[in-house]
Amino acid sequence: MRFSTPAVLLFLCATTAQAQNIGINLTGLAPAASAMLDVENANKGMLVPRVALTATDAVGPITGAMANSLLVYNTATAGAAPTNVTPGFYYYETATTSWQPILNGVKGWSTAGNNGVTTSNFLGSINAADLIFKTTNLERMRIIAGGKVGIGVSPTLAQLEVNSGAGDAIYGYSANVGGYLGRETNFTIGVGSPQVLFGAGVYASNPAASYTSVFAQSTGTATVAAQVNYSTVWMASYNLVENSTAGFNPPGLYSQLNINNIGLGGNQMAMRGFLNRGTINGNPGFAIGVDGTSVSQKEDAIGVQGYAASNAPLNVGGYFDASNYTGSTFYGYAYVGGTTNGGLTTNKITGTGTVSEIIPTADHGRITLTCPESPEYWYQDYGSVLMINGHAHVALDPILSDIIFVNEENPLRVFCTPVDLLEFNGVAVVNRSSTGFDLVELNSGSHSGTLDYQLVAKPRTNYGQGRFSQAPGPAWLKSDQEPISAKAANQLKDRKIFRWPADWEVYGYDLDKVTPIGGTVRGGPHAGMFKVAEGVFMDHMPLERPK
Repeated sequence: MRFSTPAVLLFLCATTAQAQNIGINLTGLAPAASAMLDVENANKGMLVPRVALTATDAVGPITGAMANSLLVYNTATAGAAPTNVTPGFYYYETATTSWQPILNGVKGWSTAGNNGVTTSNFLGSINAADLIFKTTNLERMRIIAGGKVGIGVSPTLAQLEVNSGAGDAIYGYSANVGGYLGRETNFTIGVGSPQVLFGAGVYASNPAASYTSVFAQSTGTATVAAQVNYSTVWMASYNLVENSTAGFNPPGLYSQLNINNIGLGGNQMAMRGFLNRGTINGNPGFAIGVDGTSVSQKEDAIGVQGYAASNAPLNVGGYFDASNYTGSTFYGYAYVGGTTNGGLTTNKITGTGTVSEIIPTADHGRITLTCPESPEYWYQDYGSVLMINGHAHVALDPILSDIIFVNEENPLRVFCTPVDLLEFNGVAVVNRSSTGFDLVELNSGSHSGTLDYQLVAKPRTNYGQGRFSQAPGPAWLKSDQEPISAKAANQLKDRKIFRWPADWEVYGYDLDKVTPIGGTVRGGPHAGMFKVAEGVFMDHMPLERPK
């Protein structure tokens, strides 16, 4: 090899060689003792070899045995993720047999903060790899490659899933009006008379089909309600539903309790209202456990509706009871609409006390009229008949004839009173049947005039119930737990009792068709089921609006 003499001399002038290191400079300074090679210049830099790498796992174009920490400057943009390379400094790592990039202020995120960041910069991965955050070398949060986020849990089922173990998973607080997820802009709810809210501690909104906005769940060893609402200023819960149509008719609030266990005692309630108020004397208000209000200007309206479907001995649409605060002074209860003795009889009202009417009179105040009671069930009818020459015939209304039993055990009972017949001898009732009866003056009398009569007949309804039949106790007292002293002599078990067929059976209408959407079918193959759409029946109200 040939060298130029001036070049060699120049190199010798610029190089200072020590026993263990080399210094390159223009001043002849000795190299730093800690450096093997010390290059110093006021306006020049050091240029490392520039090569065009093809991938981080390819050594080329470098040849020879690869040394650990071999440094090059890559000039190429090549390869495919995750082994692609871009221009910049790379060093070779023999442990991984790959090129490792040396990050700079543009490519790396500083632990002390970053400057000059643009919208093209990001923290994360280009390839399909999770982004993992750790403290004390333990994973705390993971952003899944598909976009889901898990905090304290992996893999995640939801878009954001948080598992805190024994502590609170998410706690949101704001000194203003928002929380987590907070919304501090105005939003309006309701139509007609809309209401404006200025923010929400938790705001959840979902416009997509088949998704819910909020879901709360308690499972496993949980001992607290899945959702708790509390307020010291206004209602703890407010539900508003709009946009009902002929195709779907959702309730304002729906609550469902699923129980299929054996041996359960107590009351299982899908919904319960409890009010604790009035502990101070002089409170002028009313304590109301449940208030049902239906305001409908041009539609049939019912404030409260109860429906029960069961093969158990007690099956009624409604039950009401009341007592004084300690329950020791008086106690009254009533069953409304159903059966209280195993389905053998049906009753409008069965309860303690009397059935009464209130009349607000202008001259006598507000007065009470009370219905007469009887040991057994009777129909009554009144009328007048003209007796001619001591004889009269009364034909019963055909409707009455069709709904009563008349036989030797249950004849018509007829009571007559003569009108303005001062010499009348009295009257005998003969030829009694389900269609009528004859009246004959006693002692061959031949008076003519008007007779008023009252007749009492045995109804077909609940025929066979008998006198002083067993009455139910309060709803919370099961029949098998009643004391012997509460048992009446007339027990209806195994008794043949007449019952009228159901309304739809008599008149032949289709319950599936006449039941409104959102209502409960009262009979037929879909009895007890919700009609959620035309031709669609379910044993529960669906989470999603029927399509």
